[in-house]
Amino acid sequence: MSEQTQEDQILFSNANWSAFVMAVTLLSVFNSLLNLLGLPRASMTVLGAFNLGISLILWVDLFYMRRKAPDRHTFWVDQYGWLALLGSFPFMRVLRLLWFWLVLRKEGKRPRDLLARISLNRNAGGTLLGVLFVVLVVFQFAVVFILFYEAPAPGGNIKTVGDAFWWAFVTVSTVGYGDKFPVTNGGRTVGFVLIIVGIALFSVITGTLTQWFLGRRRLIGAKSAADREQKENAAPEEVTLEDIKRLIEQQARAYQLGVDDLNARVGELEARIADSRQDSPRTPGD
Repeated sequence: MSEQTQEDQILFSNANWSAFVMAVTLLSVFNSLLNLLGLPRASMTVLGAFNLGISLILWVDLFYMRRKAPDRHTFWVDQYGWLALLGSFPFMRVLRLLWFWLVLRKEGKRPRDLLARISLNRNAGGTLLGVLFVVLVVFQFAVVFILFYEAPAPGGNIKTVGDAFWWAFVTVSTVGYGDKFPVTNGGRTVGFVLIIVGIALFSVITGTLTQWFLGRRRLIGAKSAADREQKENAAPEEVTLEDIKRLIEQQARAYQLGVDDLNARVGELEARIADSRQDSPRTPGD
């Protein structure tokens, strides 16, 4: 099989994003398996909500791949787009994993090759996506476990799925309004982990934005330096004999015009002197 260019490779053209999509797909499959274990109704509701959110991520990825494909036939047939479409629906995530496997085989790669590409790139974008996945996993299980500990607790104020989502959101964002809070040791442990993950998330976001702005600044500076160097190293225009003759003729004409103007001024001055002598009165004895 001939070596494909990076633009022709669906997964390897943006390895960080592809790995993130694969990871959330695996998380969705895991959630679906948990639902088969007969969990409490609240836990199943939480996992179902996260699966719907993962569906949005997969739909965005599907639209992104369709835009990059050269034509419809290439995407839907050659790149198995129809399988990715079916795998974007809840409870059909296994088809999305099958799509990953078929595309990797078509590109002549293995999953560890994708991980190797990520390790080689090691940029801020990949770090951000990795931390986002960790936050997604921790956030999901924080909602599940906070309900497990707090809902049956006497005096607890986190009783519903909505309460759990609200508490988890304000906790991971390190805001902490205080209207909902855990009263059990297990719930406080969950809150402690969620706070640590939230701090890590915002630290990575800050670092990513800083690297992006510095990268843009370095890019603009390098472009300006390259433009200056190109102007300095630009070869002088070739001067021909005709150009030299034309320049000499222009200088000669300018010189002649200057001489003619000077002669005219001298003649005008002599005429004025002669007129002044004629007009002046003669004294006796002249």
